[in-house]
Amino acid sequence: MHLKLGKSDKKLEADKQQPLKYAADIEDALDATGFGKYNFGLLLVCSWTLQAMGMDLFGTSFVVAAAVCDLNLSMQQRALLTATPLIGVVLGAQLWGYVSDTKGRRLTLMLSMSVGFVFAALSSFAPNWEIMALLKLASSTFTSASNSGAYTLLGESCSRRARGRSMLLCTCALMCSQATVAVFAYPILPLNFAYPINFLGIIYRPWRLLALVMATPCLATACLLQLFHESPKFLLSRGQHEEALEVLKKIYACNTGKSPENFPVRKLIDDSEETACEESILKAMWQQTTALFRPPLLKVTLKLFYLVTIVYMTGSGFILWLPYIMNNLFSVLESGGGSGMNLCTVLRHSADSTIVVGNGTVIQEVCNDTIQETTLLSAMSYGALASSANLVLSLTCGSRKRLAMLFIIILSAMAAVLLNVVAVPIAGGIFFFIFLLCALSMGILSVYFVELYPTSLRGMASCLSVMLGRSSAFLGVNAIGALISANCEATFYAWSVLLLSAAVFAWYLPKDKKPNQ
Repeated sequence: MHLKLGKSDKKLEADKQQPLKYAADIEDALDATGFGKYNFGLLLVCSWTLQAMGMDLFGTSFVVAAAVCDLNLSMQQRALLTATPLIGVVLGAQLWGYVSDTKGRRLTLMLSMSVGFVFAALSSFAPNWEIMALLKLASSTFTSASNSGAYTLLGESCSRRARGRSMLLCTCALMCSQATVAVFAYPILPLNFAYPINFLGIIYRPWRLLALVMATPCLATACLLQLFHESPKFLLSRGQHEEALEVLKKIYACNTGKSPENFPVRKLIDDSEETACEESILKAMWQQTTALFRPPLLKVTLKLFYLVTIVYMTGSGFILWLPYIMNNLFSVLESGGGSGMNLCTVLRHSADSTIVVGNGTVIQEVCNDTIQETTLLSAMSYGALASSANLVLSLTCGSRKRLAMLFIIILSAMAAVLLNVVAVPIAGGIFFFIFLLCALSMGILSVYFVELYPTSLRGMASCLSVMLGRSSAFLGVNAIGALISANCEATFYAWSVLLLSAAVFAWYLPKDKKPNQ
């Protein structure tokens, strides 16, 4: 007699037939947790954390442009105030790398984003540009911890199969951070209100409200992170085997809907040679840093750090010039000019424009703090383009990171040449957008920093890369203006050569492995 099993009976039978894996290393244990609600929720929160940091760093350019009259900013002060958050990233990167590797990824993110919110919110009440610069320096120093911490927490909580795609998806939020600021700025900046705050000696205008709104995601992400667990890899590296196993069980239960006791791993095997010891902070930071520049990690570090320098100098350096370039482009197009001009010719034409009165030339020095609608729309368009490209990249190139990076860098180098060669202004603007897509490589580099370094050095390596990257971006932002003014075409040709050299370094990165390897 044959008995037909019901769905519940089949499930019980399947659970009985599934062998319990009593001991496994951390990677096999993470694979056993699967990918479900927990990982998806963590992906969203880490993405929002990165976006909050990006808004704190890159959104300043919109606030400064609207505050130029209230704060009586010269061009040099405006440039310095816009680039100040990049200095904060450099100052805080190594310290946050140490804190992340010794105190935990989750704790580091909650602390840094909470304090960063306070300083960012206070910057909206700054009476002068010097105070605002100091407050933005402090806020970016704290929020910069998410640049490595969010990637590391996400990467160390995912299975190997989902790790690459998850981290690339996380980059989408960072790519569209400036576009998100533009979305907030679109309804806020046109508002017409002015409330005097006498004891501070300021007038509260829309740009101050925008600065306050930009700070709120930092607080929101700090609160949401309390719903998630510490990285099980970090706990294991600190010798907390039972705590790591409990976290894995909870992730498994959240992803599958089953009881934590059904988790097939009963014991974690710590196959690393890492030991947790209490040392002075400076000595520990020095040992972590020097370990990156000794064999067997030396070659990997040099390759990745060179790529970080070029990618951040290009992506983060030129993105802060996007409003300037797009404003000049659209102003020439709206005036009916630009025929037969490449992008650099358009910039020169806009810079040389003067107002002629009678037989003499009169330069009217009128303070203008209005951000044109086209500037905001162009930032939104770039954010949509970059996010869409990164989404396609994350869904199709999870196991082909090296080839994807080569394609992105070479495409960006070609765009740098074409925006000089093609004498059509709107085409130059499109090629400039494609040139900026070099920033897509940032997410791929973050995956490499998670995969190629041991757990005890991963946070330090990531934070040092951020420190190097933002230093390169800071130098790039200041150099780009002078170079474009001196010889615009030569600047983009030189940048294409730099990008091609980065492609050579990317070629010698470790070859991609299939997920089951």
